[in-house]
Amino acid sequence: MIPLRLISIFLAVTATILVPVSAAEQGGWANQTIEEKFVVLLPSDWSNFLVSSYAGPATGVMDNKETSNVIAIQIADNMNCSDDNQENLRVNIESVNAKAGIANLTPFEYGSDNVTEYGKYNDGKFASVFVRLSEGNVISVFGAYETMEDAKAKADQFETIARSVTPLSPGSTDICAAEKNKPTPVPTYKPRPVPTVKNTVSPTASASSP
Repeated sequence: MIPLRLISIFLAVTATILVPVSAAEQGGWANQTIEEKFVVLLPSDWSNFLVSSYAGPATGVMDNKETSNVIAIQIADNMNCSDDNQENLRVNIESVNAKAGIANLTPFEYGSDNVTEYGKYNDGKFASVFVRLSEGNVISVFGAYETMEDAKAKADQFETIARSVTPLSPGSTDICAAEKNKPTPVPTYKPRPVPTVKNTVSPTASASSP
């Protein structure tokens, strides 16, 4: 009896170790397809709906147990054609901030394809902002919190959701690809008109005979 119990405990501990940490932490989380536009990893008891966000129409995802915990997700087209990815990210997050009325309180933190910040909305609420580039898409995810402490307390959950957003199609108008694929224009020159010179020299009069 004792050996069987020890074996059971050993198997349970082994299973716990082998389960990925992210899966253990996320528990009942699962991917949800939203409006056939993107897939996002959410806890099973969250809902989604259209919302008029600080930065315009977006998809809201909400914790049904804490209805003030709403995260807005937008998918837009890349707004910058720089070869420097960090420059593209900076331009896009500044565009989100301008539309949403966010003053950034923290320096931008850059990843390989994303940028994050904590900021403050015009109404005094604190913001978590995450922007990522993906195949011509700009994925903007932002939440509003009463205090900076509230925002940081939700940071892990917010980032897990933000990083999981996967658009289902490339950007519809990837202006950067369009700019790079434009053929080099061939200059057209108009020929300079050459003036026609008329012969105005009078013929030489022949000498008359004496």
